[in-house]
Amino acid sequence: MLNLLLLSLSVCLLYVFITAFWNLYIHPLHHIPGPRQWIAFPILRHLSAIRGTLDSDLRRWHFRYGSAVRFGPDEASFITAEAWKDIYGSTRPQLPRVISSGSNTSDIINANDANHARYRKALAHAFSTNGVRDQEPLVIDYIVKLVGRLKEVAESKLPTDMVKWYKLTTFDMIGDLAFGEHFGGLEKSEYHHWVATVGRFTRIIPFLKIMDAYPVLFKVFLAVMPQSFWKAQAEQAEYTKLTVQKRLNSSIAQDRPDFMDSMLRHRNEKDKLSEHELESNASVLVLAGSETPADLLSGVTYWLLKTPEALEKATGEVRSLMKAESEITFSSVEARLPYLLACVNEGLRLYPSLPGELQRMSPDTPMKISGYDIPPRTRVSVHQYAAYSSPTNFHDPDRFIPERWLPEAKTNPSSPYLFDNREVFQPFSVGPRGCIGKSLAYPLMRTIIARVLWNFDFDLCEESRSWHIQKTFGLWEKPPLICKLTQRKQS
Repeated sequence: MLNLLLLSLSVCLLYVFITAFWNLYIHPLHHIPGPRQWIAFPILRHLSAIRGTLDSDLRRWHFRYGSAVRFGPDEASFITAEAWKDIYGSTRPQLPRVISSGSNTSDIINANDANHARYRKALAHAFSTNGVRDQEPLVIDYIVKLVGRLKEVAESKLPTDMVKWYKLTTFDMIGDLAFGEHFGGLEKSEYHHWVATVGRFTRIIPFLKIMDAYPVLFKVFLAVMPQSFWKAQAEQAEYTKLTVQKRLNSSIAQDRPDFMDSMLRHRNEKDKLSEHELESNASVLVLAGSETPADLLSGVTYWLLKTPEALEKATGEVRSLMKAESEITFSSVEARLPYLLACVNEGLRLYPSLPGELQRMSPDTPMKISGYDIPPRTRVSVHQYAAYSSPTNFHDPDRFIPERWLPEAKTNPSSPYLFDNREVFQPFSVGPRGCIGKSLAYPLMRTIIARVLWNFDFDLCEESRSWHIQKTFGLWEKPPLICKLTQRKQS
């Protein structure tokens, strides 16, 4: 018996050694540099993701190895503008998304190409110029509610968590646009159970990604998961189903300018969305349309407070060019506040809403990405956090410098930011699967920041001085952003 155990152990060790040797020296991807331990033993890459350090590790690896990094046997990450076009662009057939077995393929993010086109068509009106214009009054109403609640906070003279206020606002707002009713977060000053479940779910994303690579480990993970998590997920799904049904059966809301109205415009056509698809897409729109803007709003607020000269310029611009708060609208912010727009871009650069990679699978034939030969069936991606903080792409990459996005920085020969690689900055991705919500997200975020700066002076509390040092689990794991607010004194 002992001999059999020793033989089994020896065979396992020999297999591990041979696999590691193959991965390091023979594998067709071996010409791309990267951390040798991760390449030899891919479990280390997954452990990094489970710990929430994968994105900061990849940032470090790119700083060490350059524009292309191999961080697993068949995984490569890039940080060049060319890679965006090669991986996600429209010049060749789309590279398929890398989707784990547990993913919901009935939504616009994880769907195959055919269904993705259907979903995008169904949502096209909601994110068209006319659709966004029609939704603006509802968005402004929620921004007014946010400002009203923040005035109460300012009067109390107590510190407050801006991450929470931004999340309450965006989830109420996008929930209303997707489901036809809000979550009540701004009214109650607390997260609805649907929203709270999102925060718990992001922690298990890395575990879901090991399902296919290490099914035994995944079964162990399932066995130790608390039942309360699965109960919360079931309640979230049931809430989504009931709320969508309520929206579909509402005669008053049939012509309401929201996401559901857009998806129902093709209900009499053969490629109409099923009720399950309506529920899945409404749910993913709430998540993507709420969590990521809240990330950006929190990030911009933090970096402005950490950079007093930028805060002074942005605040001065808003208050000098807008004579009344009601003047701050989608169109006026874009037309009249160039420095504020630069602050939003710089916030997205330092704190991208999706810090990690959107992986694609290379085809069954070799291809080139950013000049590198890529063998078939390789997982490839552009890593946003690493790309935007690389000194090969941006001058002084770790500093918050909105001036780099102003027109003169791109044309003035003496500007230190003249050669910044702005084409690598694609926070909403590119190509046929680029984020459809970009047309709403940008004006929404800019208008919230503008109205908040118009109304309040901010101080960053000591406990949030290092707020930007965070773990990531697909999304940022945001700690509270504790600030003191003072209502602006108007003459």
